Amino acid sequence: MNKKDTEELLECEHIRNALLLANKEWDRTFNALPDLITIMDTEHRVVKVNKAMADSVGVSPEEIVGKNCYEMVHGTRCPIDTCPHSLLLVDGAQHKAEIQEDNLGGFFLVTVTPIEDEEGNIMGSVHVARDITKRVKMENDLKKALKEKDVLMKEIYHRVKNNLSVVSSLLSLQSRYIEDESAREIFKDSQSRIKTMALIHEKLYSSGNLKLVNMKEYIEELSRDFSNVHLSNHDNVSLVLDIENIMLDVDTAIPVGLIINELLTNSVKHAFPAKQIGTINLNLKKVENSELLLEAKDNGKGLPSGFKIENSDSLGLRLIHSLTDQINGQIEVDGSQGAHFSIKFHEQKRGKRK
Repeated sequence: MNKKDTEELLECEHIRNALLLANKEWDRTFNALPDLITIMDTEHRVVKVNKAMADSVGVSPEEIVGKNCYEMVHGTRCPIDTCPHSLLLVDGAQHKAEIQEDNLGGFFLVTVTPIEDEEGNIMGSVHVARDITKRVKMENDLKKALKEKDVLMKEIYHRVKNNLSVVSSLLSLQSRYIEDESAREIFKDSQSRIKTMALIHEKLYSSGNLKLVNMKEYIEELSRDFSNVHLSNHDNVSLVLDIENIMLDVDTAIPVGLIINELLTNSVKHAFPAKQIGTINLNLKKVENSELLLEAKDNGKGLPSGFKIENSDSLGLRLIHSLTDQINGQIEVDGSQGAHFSIKFHEQKRGKRK
């Protein structure tokens, strides 16, 4: 053997040793991965698995090679309906699926990626299954906790509404024994405010949404109750609504409802003396920059010259001013042609109240 042949032989031996070392390193890395990895051909036969996959089915990696994946993993005679490898063989694309497999001990996020030859033909796939059992359990526990929270919140809303209704009924009963008309009106106004708050909780209890109030439905029902109580003896006054479909957080809806109650009460009491025929318009709509506009206007006798709501002696008007501040709103009052109250505000998110 000449020198050249010896050198070629040594180079071939070096290459062979390098390939053996690379293969050992690849196997070591392949078996170190915690995900369950399977390489399959187009007949669902196992070509190679890593140690994690073999351990999950309780055999050695060599025992799985050549067997059908669905027999080893699922214990079936054919691929399962949700098999992502079957989908890959149809369209040649990568597929993902969340699969519950009790034989492997839980839930897995399965990803199959095609293996192609030089001409782009599918030779098989790399099948990677990541154990997501803990994540799924946490998600299910969270869903259960949220459901229990919703049940509890509905029960709280229901009880608050019932308690407020009891207080309202007590005020109604007590007012029957009061002979002084002005004192009886105070009870009546308090009863109306309590009903306004109770109606919010009733809406939340009966709704599928425990955080938002449909203001169109709420104001329409509030107006009906208001009319039954306050307009039954004022058939000269009509109430006209123009309310857009707006959802408000409960923290905003309650003060807005109370503002509406006070605005309507103020108009009925003071705008139309001596049975003067008149109209009260109540509007709620969205304006520019996501701002909301609440308007209450009547065609009654108007307001005194130089009227300032913040200086008013009326409890109802002071409440309107205070509640407007509570929702960070701005109020404008025009009393030249009837009383016209305009309140602009944004919905206040939870935790953002001043």
